[in-house]
Amino acid sequence: MTLEEEKEFKQKIQETIIPLAVNMTEEQIKNIIQTVEKANENLPRGFGSMLFEQIMIHKYNMRNK
Repeated sequence: MTLEEEKEFKQKIQETIIPLAVNMTEEQIKNIIQTVEKANENLPRGFGSMLFEQIMIHKYNMRNK
């Protein structure tokens, strides 16, 4: 992933996922990611883990503001 793609990816997480994830537990977020991974076998290996990590970073940063 290029730096520009990474920046865009993080921005999309912030805009679309974080407003929903902020009120969810870690387990709920993991379950949704696992469901999406099972339904989309063409996702790169490790994508779900990377996405979960980014969600947690954003969620943590929002709580500490």
